[in-house]
Amino acid sequence: MKHIIFILLLSIAFASCNNSKDDLAKAKKLYNLAVSNEDVPAARMALLQILCLDSTNVQYQDSIARLYIKGGNFKTGIKYAEEVYNRGKASIKLKESMAIAYQQNGDGEKSESFFASLLSETNDYKYKYQQLVIHFENGNQPMFDSLSRSIITEATQDSVIAATKIDMPGPVSGIGQKVPIVAATYFLVGNNALEKRQDVNTAIKNLQESLRVYPDLEYSKYILMEIEKLMMGNRRR
Repeated sequence: MKHIIFILLLSIAFASCNNSKDDLAKAKKLYNLAVSNEDVPAARMALLQILCLDSTNVQYQDSIARLYIKGGNFKTGIKYAEEVYNRGKASIKLKESMAIAYQQNGDGEKSESFFASLLSETNDYKYKYQQLVIHFENGNQPMFDSLSRSIITEATQDSVIAATKIDMPGPVSGIGQKVPIVAATYFLVGNNALEKRQDVNTAIKNLQESLRVYPDLEYSKYILMEIEKLMMGNRRR
């Protein structure tokens, strides 16, 4: 089925761009078929043809922007996303994708600005955690310390914040986990102490605290095991 879709898409792509309603209808039909078959390359090609025939269609610009970003082509994804954003038509999902794309592209300042805007717009604290990640990656220790304390303090005072979940992949299995924001924050504080400050004791303390909040947190277990292996190796020398 995917091969047939690809051949059909190529036949449309080689045709010159025009305003034919018939060609546009065919491209949309192929896009819907590609989506139903979870065929990302075919969906992306169909979207390009749709935009070739109707460059003002914000809905499909939004879709192709998020497809490129999800596929790791951040530069192209941002190009399409900014066209939608500059028209004031960006959805929450697109803004989130843009924030991630800027972050992955090394533009931490713009990424943080988007996450701050999303936090204000939705009051979803997962965006505040993403700001914390940016400060960790950029090595902005004063902001990292201030923001991590703020998240933990506010979560103890607000059950809605405490219930916020952060998506975290497993370090070995790769399987995603929904981790309470407090546990995720303690994990990041511990990881920061280990990587940025080489402060093993503080790292262990915060990683253990993250497991007290969420005992199934794979990343904390993994790093604590690695620390234990390292310490045992040092004792044997």
